[in-house]
Amino acid sequence: MKTSQDVDGLQISRRSTDVGIEGVRGVAAFFVALSHVFYQNLLTPGLHMIPLLANTEAGHAGVLIFFVLSGYVISWTNSGAFSAAAARTYLKRRFVRLFPIYFVAMVLTVLVIRICAMPESLRVVVGSFLCLQNFNGYFTPGLNPPRVNGPLWSLNYELLYYALFLLLWRYKPRLSWVFLPALFAGILCWFAPQFMPPFIASYSCGWVIWASGWWLSRLPVRAGGAKEWAPIATWILLIVANHHINGVARVFNALHLYSNDAGMVNIADLGSLPAILLVLAAVTRRQLPCRLWFVVAAWAVCLVPIAGMLFTGRLATHASWVFGAGAAALAVLLTGWRSEHWLRAFAWFGGISYAFYVVHYPLLYLVRLAPFPDATLAGFVARLVVWVAATLGLSWFLERRFQPFVRARLFKGNGSSR
Repeated sequence: MKTSQDVDGLQISRRSTDVGIEGVRGVAAFFVALSHVFYQNLLTPGLHMIPLLANTEAGHAGVLIFFVLSGYVISWTNSGAFSAAAARTYLKRRFVRLFPIYFVAMVLTVLVIRICAMPESLRVVVGSFLCLQNFNGYFTPGLNPPRVNGPLWSLNYELLYYALFLLLWRYKPRLSWVFLPALFAGILCWFAPQFMPPFIASYSCGWVIWASGWWLSRLPVRAGGAKEWAPIATWILLIVANHHINGVARVFNALHLYSNDAGMVNIADLGSLPAILLVLAAVTRRQLPCRLWFVVAAWAVCLVPIAGMLFTGRLATHASWVFGAGAAALAVLLTGWRSEHWLRAFAWFGGISYAFYVVHYPLLYLVRLAPFPDATLAGFVARLVVWVAATLGLSWFLERRFQPFVRARLFKGNGSSR
């Protein structure tokens, strides 16, 4: 039996919305997995990957999708009136949702560090246990995440945004106060980095992306929660295309407006935002204002730089650009396919994606030690099968057994910590 939730005065199917959200989350996790298996080639470093196969990924774009999803879900599930008691409950639920699995991931990380003989400083390990890891540093030498679990960098960002959400919830500021200062910091770091530290600009640009999900959750639901038969596959392909083309950066570079380091998340990443918002607005039934402009931006950020590279004859000079152009071409071909049912295939994976995200990377290093032939396709496939089974199995256990066990002890079985 379907349940429903009252959002902005309209009843919508919670189950169908959750399936769409979990499906998109699963796609994002899949993008991250492809990045570390093929692009970074951690399982068999000695095996030469065909360039196009190595670029079958969209890991960073997957993290950006996670950010928008996080902003949306946090706001959507905390839509009641703010109070001190509600804030305490929110913080407790966030802690129970994240920390138990994160602690297990960090224990696994330390074990893999020891087994793989990849020593890390005590500062890095303790900093990561406290979730202070940041590739861009804090005015001082960086406090990077452990090498065997680099993806943990984004959890540091998430914790900051969870805290900032309390201000949004409590004060309900105007959109200009939410977005403009952060945009200014990102722009300043790109054009005048001497005046804006990369870590502040990176947090700021990540905030623009995360808060876009918060903004989306405040938009009205379509009448009756009606489905929008939207080309979701096309928009996801445009996210992949922009990941490889990096359209905003390509345009800046064509104008000789280069940036050497604008942070882990920078203003060029905002080029993926229109397509991400189109996808989430479709699966959550939200009425996106000025939707046509979002569609135009999602296409333009890919097609304009591709046209420029075709004109200059540079498109074929980089495998990543070729893959991005191919994704954009496939996006064009699939514009007539208006369905979201295929997302159901990713929904199960989306439901365990947090645990997957924090444990999959150290398990890549661990499985690499398996006694399979090195630098061979057979060795790669064997390691891949073992890694998939181990990672999905552990992720399922952590999400479906371990975390609910902890939650039940703290909440006495009442309510969800998601």
